[in-house]
Amino acid sequence: MPVLWRSEACDQKPDPQTGVFSVRLTQAAQHSVNVYCEQPYTSPDGRRIAIMRSSEPDPRLPPFELLVADVQTLRSTSVEKGAISILVGTAAWSGWIYYVSADRELMRVNLSTLEKEVVWTRWPFPPEFVLDSVSADLRYLVGAQFRADFMTELVRVDLAERTWKMIYEAKECLGHVQFNPVPAAGDDLLVQLNRRQSYNHMWEPRAVENPLGGATHFIIDSDGGNVRPLAIGEPHTISSAGHSAWMADSGRIAVATHWDFATWQLDSRWPQGNLFTVAPGDAKPTVIEAPGHRFNHVGVSRCGRYFVCDSYPERLPAPIAIVVGSLQTGRWRVLLHNCGASGGGPACSHPHAYFTADSKNVIYNADPYWIGQVFAARVPGGFLESLS
Repeated sequence: MPVLWRSEACDQKPDPQTGVFSVRLTQAAQHSVNVYCEQPYTSPDGRRIAIMRSSEPDPRLPPFELLVADVQTLRSTSVEKGAISILVGTAAWSGWIYYVSADRELMRVNLSTLEKEVVWTRWPFPPEFVLDSVSADLRYLVGAQFRADFMTELVRVDLAERTWKMIYEAKECLGHVQFNPVPAAGDDLLVQLNRRQSYNHMWEPRAVENPLGGATHFIIDSDGGNVRPLAIGEPHTISSAGHSAWMADSGRIAVATHWDFATWQLDSRWPQGNLFTVAPGDAKPTVIEAPGHRFNHVGVSRCGRYFVCDSYPERLPAPIAIVVGSLQTGRWRVLLHNCGASGGGPACSHPHAYFTADSKNVIYNADPYWIGQVFAARVPGGFLESLS
């Protein structure tokens, strides 16, 4: 079947303060979203990305259309219509995207070749099963699901043997599960825990008693054992913002925390900033000093050396900046002073910025004309090197 590549892209005016050039990759009168920032959904050469599209404000919920966009040719093509999974799964930068088709088959598509495969006919999981992450060797898929008893369980699916098992459960909400994307780093999983929150299989909420509130994160192995807490969230910091990413094979993660939304003030214990790096065993996290910013979503480059975050203003609506920095030196620079995202309730209005695998582009969402679209900001030559 021939591939129909469509021209939707349009150049944008350079950022008036940084001169950085962006391209809008999508145009349709439906919301498009770059999936998410924590596990970049890109090809290994950095050329192609995955995009989800629908008329709903969060196109990551079914049904949706799955697209592939090429940041060099500035064309896109549809690879699946009417997919029914919650999210799409990937191993970061692998270029393989996993989803459930309308025929209830677990499928995968290769962003580089557009090759499609049926991984599992008669996918045995209910529609509310979340496709969270795929291991670097593409052997396992881990997903989360809420049970009728308000417990959250993590299920590891063996894609080769076509078997599965529950590896971890909690009475509070689990999410944002991420395999370490570097094969040499093993099969560790980063997990977010939302304290005092729980849901059942109907997505009905129920409060859970816990002396500590807010979100935190921990690491487990792929069997659900060897639980390693991270010094993020109370009592170490204010609640995690819920956005974090692996720093390659360093064993560390980068994670943003909340701030006082009424006053715009940072955690009084950490007036230097709200972006941290942390690893198991750390008595306290290490802060990236940026007191003038309030970072929200977090992306980390494939090499693990650089971060990209959206920086929220004191009051919305107002320009949301995209900031790039070094996780080694702590130096940072504004890439875009106004990315065009409104930062409202819909996911398509959140920038969700991430690097392509070659770190030559930052992919982000924006809704300057009230319909969410996906953009690519070209990282200027020498920009990253200037942070060292």
